[in-house]
Amino acid sequence: MTTSALTQLRALFRLRWQMIRSDSVRVAMILVLVFLGWLMLLVAGSASRLEPAAVTTAVELAPQAFLGFGLLAIIAPLTAGGGNDVLPPDQLVAFPVKPRTQFLGGIALAPINLVWLLQILALIAETAFLTAGGNRLAGAATSLAYVAAITALGQAAAWTVVGLRQSRRGRTVVAFTGAGILLAVLVLVKTGLGTDLLDHSPTRAVIDGISAGADGAWGRWALTTGALAAVAVLSLALGARTCGWALRRPGDAGAQRASRVVPRRAAHASPLRTLVAVDRASVWRAPALRRGGIVLAVLPSAAAAGAQVPSESLIILPGLVAAGAGLLFGINAFCLDAGGAVLLASLPHDPRLIARSKALVLTETVVGAAALTVVAGFVRSPGSPTTTQVIAIVLSALTCSAIVVARGMAGSVRRPHKAELQGPRDAVAPPGALTLASAGLVLPTIIAGVVFQGSSATDVWWAPLAVTVPLLALCAWSLHRSMGRYADPVIRSRIVQVVSAG
Repeated sequence: MTTSALTQLRALFRLRWQMIRSDSVRVAMILVLVFLGWLMLLVAGSASRLEPAAVTTAVELAPQAFLGFGLLAIIAPLTAGGGNDVLPPDQLVAFPVKPRTQFLGGIALAPINLVWLLQILALIAETAFLTAGGNRLAGAATSLAYVAAITALGQAAAWTVVGLRQSRRGRTVVAFTGAGILLAVLVLVKTGLGTDLLDHSPTRAVIDGISAGADGAWGRWALTTGALAAVAVLSLALGARTCGWALRRPGDAGAQRASRVVPRRAAHASPLRTLVAVDRASVWRAPALRRGGIVLAVLPSAAAAGAQVPSESLIILPGLVAAGAGLLFGINAFCLDAGGAVLLASLPHDPRLIARSKALVLTETVVGAAALTVVAGFVRSPGSPTTTQVIAIVLSALTCSAIVVARGMAGSVRRPHKAELQGPRDAVAPPGALTLASAGLVLPTIIAGVVFQGSSATDVWWAPLAVTVPLLALCAWSLHRSMGRYADPVIRSRIVQVVSAG
């Protein structure tokens, strides 16, 4: 990487920091960073306080933990269309930002992801377990080299896919490759060969390198750490070139017809149904949302089926999937209107209809993702769940979906963002706002899932229902409050101005 790329990256981050107008937000971000650092140190020191049997179990699960992080580091930039941007591309048209700078920005923003941070905490814990009683610094160096290598490799692979998708032939190759990988995973799950594949995972070599560093076997440690460092350097160089190649490739959108005849559709029965149909089309026409919706429909369901999640854990899983679906566009639902927000606001209708249509489309998305995961989990779940567990799973999915919709609409009214959603890497909110919003969605759904899990252990069928009623009442009150706030002309004008013009 050249010095100029790093200089540009520092300038972009400095500009992003200056764009945060609220001092309280800046202080909150600094406190979050300090908290994460303290949490990492706390997790690293937890190995000495665990029982030997617990440490042994954690060490046995280390290859799966490192493999899970590797899959996440590759899939996340693919779903983001090459990684996140420090600033939206349309705001940098007048500035000569190099492709290497964009590639480095995607790597630098990779940690701005709650799931990525949770995986890092898991790797820190596993490294602490593997190096207990030995040289922890050497083991940590190997883990750090692995994180750097796999993150850079994932970004390089994502930009390769972006470049291939610029042509019709490339999109066909990517589609068939993705379908082949998905089919291979399903075959492995169906034939029961997934366990054997995990036993021969390449991450076992990384685990051996960490253990070698802790035990003082410097030859094996140097070989593993050096190989990982070499992969990281090569991935950085290759990724920068791949990013430049992908950005220079002309797309074939101009080869297609710019317009086409759209058949006239029958009029909807009510204005609300018309707005809902427009919002659904807005979600599907955005490349980033369309790709994210497909990922939400496939990956969680495949993971639930492949992992054979037991009924007790299946109670918590729908909440996590619902939170992920809410991040698709729910935290900034009014961005679906974009420049059309001004026109919609000028039409003679009840202003609550616009907010109501966003809530309905968001509910469909969240409930659909959670329902697919529940069905896939039931198909492959070992054993037979009790009646109370079935009720808890269904009510947990519905309640967590309601929590996500309520919090998403509240955030959309309180803190809207401009997002055109025309490019494959466009996001509904800035990276920092997405991270805070993901924490605001994941934490309450996890708490609700744990409460439902506890109620299912009582073997009293109405216990999950007793948990559902007050939570749904709170969600209904929150939605009613958000609708009332949107009906306020001052608040509605601010939302329209932000999502339409920034």
